[in-house]
Amino acid sequence: MDTMERPSSEKMLEKIRAEEAQVRKKEMGQLKIFLGYASGTGKTYAMLEAARELKKQQVDVIAGYVEPHARPETAALLEGLEQLPFLMVDYKGVKIREFDLDAALKRRPKVILVDELAHSNIRGCRHRKRYQDIEELLEHGINVYTTVNIQHLESLNDNVTGITSVMVRETIPDRVFDRADQVKLVDIEPEELIQRMKEGKIYREIQAQRALQNFFTRDKLIALREIALRRMADRVNHLAEEEKKLFGTGEYSTGEHVLTCISPAPSNAKVIRTAARLAYAFHAEFTALYVETRYLQNADEKVKRRRDENMRLARSLGAKIATVNGEDVSRQIAEYAKVSNVTKIVMGRTAHRVLFGQTRKTLVESLNQYAPSLDVYIIPDLQSGIGQRSYTVVKTGKFLQGLKGTDFWIMLGMMTVSTAGGFLLSHFQMTEANIIMSYLLGVMLTAIFTQGYVCSVLASVLSVMLFNYFFTMPVHSLQAYDASYPVTFAMMFTVSLLTSWNMSKIQKQNEENAKRAYRTEILLVNSKKLRRAKTRQQVSDELAGQIQKLMQFTVLIYMKKHGVIQVPSVYLRSGIEEEEEEILRAGYTSRSEQAVVKWVFENGHRAGCTTHTLPNAKAIYLPVMEDDKVSAVVGMVLEEKREIAVFEYNLISAMLDEAALVLERIQKMEDLAESTAK
Repeated sequence: MDTMERPSSEKMLEKIRAEEAQVRKKEMGQLKIFLGYASGTGKTYAMLEAARELKKQQVDVIAGYVEPHARPETAALLEGLEQLPFLMVDYKGVKIREFDLDAALKRRPKVILVDELAHSNIRGCRHRKRYQDIEELLEHGINVYTTVNIQHLESLNDNVTGITSVMVRETIPDRVFDRADQVKLVDIEPEELIQRMKEGKIYREIQAQRALQNFFTRDKLIALREIALRRMADRVNHLAEEEKKLFGTGEYSTGEHVLTCISPAPSNAKVIRTAARLAYAFHAEFTALYVETRYLQNADEKVKRRRDENMRLARSLGAKIATVNGEDVSRQIAEYAKVSNVTKIVMGRTAHRVLFGQTRKTLVESLNQYAPSLDVYIIPDLQSGIGQRSYTVVKTGKFLQGLKGTDFWIMLGMMTVSTAGGFLLSHFQMTEANIIMSYLLGVMLTAIFTQGYVCSVLASVLSVMLFNYFFTMPVHSLQAYDASYPVTFAMMFTVSLLTSWNMSKIQKQNEENAKRAYRTEILLVNSKKLRRAKTRQQVSDELAGQIQKLMQFTVLIYMKKHGVIQVPSVYLRSGIEEEEEEILRAGYTSRSEQAVVKWVFENGHRAGCTTHTLPNAKAIYLPVMEDDKVSAVVGMVLEEKREIAVFEYNLISAMLDEAALVLERIQKMEDLAESTAK
């Protein structure tokens, strides 16, 4: 008898989540994008025509921000449409026109036109990017019409650069494009577009002549048009797969999992974009793995900033960020891939040359040793490795970084004790092999009690020189009569160096294990203490204590009770003078800071310092939420405006998730008590 196969619990859970996402999407505004493959294709014109049709149907439609580009045809279509006044922002003494988000939310039309989706806002606006303004409009149930060119999609940035030789700086995450309810491709033949350019209908004469010689050549426009058509086809296929998942007419998941790696390498952005396109094509889970080594921990700010930029890029392209620690990068990647059921790895490879044209062993080759069964896609770096591994170059300053004065004296003390031990052994007629062992012991102890490799290497060199000076003929000179001594010195130096290197490596591994154990302990303790909390204040106290135990921040926690934001609890970091406390409390809870908190409560997204939303705030504010319901907001004051490291940020996020569950339980208990009292 034929029986129907029941879907697994994982598939059912995925289907339920997809249905919930559909319900939430229905409550939000609708987004329609008018897509072009270059400037002048008629995106804004088509958007305004659609708006006039809506107006004829008595739909409440207004122009929030439309860039006329000094084109008479576009300006003519604006006539008769209600236009929202521009927000005038002062920038270096010049008034710049921007979209007024608050005025749009106050006006609350049925449909609003907001041109140039990829535009970057001037500092002083609530968000750094216009697509974030549009996302907030959508969350408030306002329908939005907007425009964008294909070259502004983040995942296609490298492709467009390769075609046009122009790096597009203003980009939008692909998720913004893919979540649109409608995308209309405004198409035009390249020859017609070039003719419009020559007639001055797109740019003025001088700018038009420059464009025709560079960007607006026939072959480039044809290539851009092809990319736009292909991306539209990919979007249609992707939507079809999503419907299959939702309605159960096909497989729930392809089972593919694409992994890429994050590094400070300049070419890493290209690798991340390629991996994102691959994950999109395979409908796969997408993860970006960051392996933090000791070199990267001690890297300068420029290297860390480039790493953080690549991390933000991966996150904007839909990647889940994972962080692991270890010195053997290829082994860490392979182990993570095995545990996470990764099926494809996308990596970069640079053609590094050493001597006589031979190539060094690459990370990919090392990875194949640990995980030979994985599909590895190699993205070549055509820039011959310029800057690809700049973060691993050990400069003198980095080599000496972390060296303390006490380490140097410890090394000298160990060599002195070893020399004294050598004299003692020589007095008792011991062989030179025993004296050598005395120096090896000194080198090993130096590696154990000092930081880094500097003192260990110096101890290895000094041990050979001291042995030669005091214990080989002629004594008190750096010469040696016996022809076998050079070999002895070489072997002694090699063994000393290897011993010190191994001991230093073990010491660093122990430090990393201790650090991981400490962070894991914080999470376990946080979970245990939070679960014992009975009131919101207890949750606030425990959460702030654990965050400050992990990072020495001033923490602010805002709770919401019965829909009202409560007075914040402020937990100042240690080391603040008493006379400063009141001033700092007032500054951290000022009206401008509370406005950021209110925005986080209303929108459920992080904001504040180091984010793209209200970045002038003193603190970064994170929502404590469960099922899109924000029950609290946690602020952390970043006094030097430095971003929280990824590993610490993930730990704090885990703490907030735990706190959200506890606050939900407390809310249910309060609701039950109120219903019982009635």
